[in-house]
Amino acid sequence: MDIFDNIVGKVKSDLSYRAGSEISSGVEKTVKGGIGKAKGEQPKKIDKCPKCNKPLPEPDLKFCPECGAKLVATCEKCTKDFPFGTKFCTQCGSPLK
Repeated sequence: MDIFDNIVGKVKSDLSYRAGSEISSGVEKTVKGGIGKAKGEQPKKIDKCPKCNKPLPEPDLKFCPECGAKLVATCEKCTKDFPFGTKFCTQCGSPLK
């Protein structure tokens, strides 16, 4: 029975891996064409301030260190922050300004 158990174990492992790959692939497709994207593109991490055009020292800042311009979109309904360029809140669906 040890050989049979090994084969069953390998088949289970293979099926588990394939199922995980399919789920990952589905999630990746959803993310690429998903919520808050303009024309199927992901919101870009900005490297320059849109107001003063100065380079940003870090890509995930909320405000520009030079001019203080806001670099994130905040949902007015649930106050969650999103990357610059996101169109809709993923928590409540409200449009972001």
